[in-house]
Amino acid sequence: MSIRFDRDSFWGRAVRPYVERALLRSLRNNLRGVYLKGELIPPPFVLAMNHHSYFDGHVVWLLFRRAGIRGSLLISEENLRAFPVLAAAGALSTGRLREALRRLRAGEAVAIFPEGEMRPAGPVGELRPGAVWLAKQAGVSIVPAANRVWLRGYEHPEAFVRVGSPVAPDTAQLRASLQELLSELDGLYAATHPREILPGFAVLLRGRRSLDERLRTPTRFLSRVWKSSGTAGRR
Repeated sequence: MSIRFDRDSFWGRAVRPYVERALLRSLRNNLRGVYLKGELIPPPFVLAMNHHSYFDGHVVWLLFRRAGIRGSLLISEENLRAFPVLAAAGALSTGRLREALRRLRAGEAVAIFPEGEMRPAGPVGELRPGAVWLAKQAGVSIVPAANRVWLRGYEHPEAFVRVGSPVAPDTAQLRASLQELLSELDGLYAATHPREILPGFAVLLRGRRSLDERLRTPTRFLSRVWKSSGTAGRR
C-alpha cells in the first residue's frame, strides 16, 4: 500500500513542517531575495502565474504563506509522482481539477501556471483552459501574477513578483493582463541599476548574500586592525 501525503492525511500533516522548511531553505540558500509588488485579495481566487524558472513553485508557496492564505498549486502528475511529499505543502496534480474546484468552493486559493509548461523568459505563451475553467466553475476571480527570476548585479538570482488586479475568467483578458504585467517587469529591469531593487517592490524574503557582501564586515574589521597597528607602530 502506497503512503499518501495529501496535506490533510496523517502522513501529510506529519511531514508538512519538514517539507515547508526545505522549501524555505531552498529559497534562502539559492536566491538573493524575493520581492513583491501588489497584494493578493482574500480567497477564494485562482492565481495565474507565468512559468519560466525552477523556483516558481517555491515562490507561489511563499506568497500564500506570507499572506496567511490556505492555498494549493497545480503541478504535473509527473512531478508529483517524483516528489509526492510536495502534496503535504499543498501541491495538487493537474489531473485533479475536481479536487481543486472543491478547495476553491471551500474558500481556499488555487494557483496554476496557465501556460502549462516551463517556458523561456519571454512573452506569455498560449494559455491552457484550466485557470479560466476553475474560476468560472467556482464563481471566483483570477488574480494574474508576473514572475521573473534574474541574475543581476549579485552572485545569486533574484525573484520579482508583480501581482495584478483581479480579472474575470476570460482567456483573452487573462493573457492581456499577464503580458502587461510582464512588460512592466521587463521595462523596470531595463531601467534599473542591477544592484538596486526594482522601484515599487518590497522585500518578501531576504536570501543569500554575495561573496563581496559576506566579506565586507571582516574586511572592514581587518582594515581597522591594520590601521590601528600601523598607528601604534609609528609612536
